[in-house]
Amino acid sequence: MRNIRFSRRSLLRGLGYGTVLCNGITKSLYAQTSSQKMLRLAMFGYANGSHPDSAPTGMGDAFVLKPHMAPLEPVRKDIIIMRGMTLERGSGNSHKSTSFSIFGLGAPTSIDQIIADQVAATTPLKSLEYSIGYTTGGGGVIGGLSQRNGSFLPGVRNPVAAYQKIADRVTGPAPPPGGGPGMGSPTEAEQALLRRKTLLDFVKNDVDTYKGRLGAQEKQKFDFYTESLRTLERAIGGTIPTAPTASCSKIGAPPAMLSADTRVNDMPTHNHLYLDTIAMAFACNITRVASAMWGGGQSDESVKIDDVTMGNWHSTSHQDPKGAGGMQMIKMQAYMAKEFLYFIQKLKSYADGAGSVLDNTAAILTTQNGCSTQVAFAPMDHPKQNSPLILAGSLGGAWKTGRVVDFGGRTHNDVYLSVAKAFDPRTTSVGMSSWCKGPILMGG
Repeated sequence: MRNIRFSRRSLLRGLGYGTVLCNGITKSLYAQTSSQKMLRLAMFGYANGSHPDSAPTGMGDAFVLKPHMAPLEPVRKDIIIMRGMTLERGSGNSHKSTSFSIFGLGAPTSIDQIIADQVAATTPLKSLEYSIGYTTGGGGVIGGLSQRNGSFLPGVRNPVAAYQKIADRVTGPAPPPGGGPGMGSPTEAEQALLRRKTLLDFVKNDVDTYKGRLGAQEKQKFDFYTESLRTLERAIGGTIPTAPTASCSKIGAPPAMLSADTRVNDMPTHNHLYLDTIAMAFACNITRVASAMWGGGQSDESVKIDDVTMGNWHSTSHQDPKGAGGMQMIKMQAYMAKEFLYFIQKLKSYADGAGSVLDNTAAILTTQNGCSTQVAFAPMDHPKQNSPLILAGSLGGAWKTGRVVDFGGRTHNDVYLSVAKAFDPRTTSVGMSSWCKGPILMGG
């Protein structure tokens, strides 16, 4: 077969180097992206399971929260509480296996990172991860809950570093006078990024049709040139101001004294700073994907937060759910709900078009392991059934909030498939395919 040779200049021109800013093409693509919304995803997972009797009573919008989730009462219209969920997992130690499935869903790359890749061209930072506490014991030592290619991504471990990672990138235009609502569709900066991504992907796919005709040496050059084009895309994107919401603003920096790594007992003084930073990142379009590990895996740390007192969080999770240990697990779950409440209300405080940032976000609170308790009190160690999962926000109107729904044992995969389809309707499965039956929230 005859090798085809391209010069760098002609190949770049053919790939779209000269058309990225071509007015006629960009006007056409502008029309294709103008109806898209700025969707965001935030995921929070805490350690050691939840109390087995945490599900609210009632169905639909006529639900009653138990003490486990009572702090969420002020935002009941903004959430969906999923009852009867199964957190599927692999074999072996339940803490270790669910470390891989809580966000990974049985796949080597977690759902947050898959979505981060999809929207990467629209923000300066692909994703933000942070971690509170350290994991030990049979659950293994992990740096966070997000994964890429089977490896856990280390989350930022102190609020000062988390803030600096975002605040240094807040360089967009100031909010409009009076803080009025912003554009209902993506801002011009985001649309420009979306346009380039659409154009470059289209042209690359077209040229890839001919890649099989190239010899080994020319294929290597071809890959180099296409990667150079991606670098060019990023370079151009870096010159465009960040696309903030109407209420984007740089919040105050955390005190320098809080630069130490965050332990579980530091949550009352540290965690709101992390949550404020994520909200700022979403409002200012620095990133659209964030995840957090609260304890994570098997957390053996002692806990003294508010009225929660546990000498060892993990050991307490294996005590009688109707005894003193069970009461502490209820209080710990309520504390996590209170932290989630803070984040929900923070997102609601940022205007985003005619609504709030929360309206275009899916914020998820769940736990690693389904329920607490050991074999003496349950059919299996940390049963995977009845795993609590709470979702806040409608992700641009993809589903109806303000209700409790019983999903009859369906897996977390099916919830995340609903989330993934809101970002990309072409998605048909997430995680391990055998754990995934289909979306269960769309149009709710």
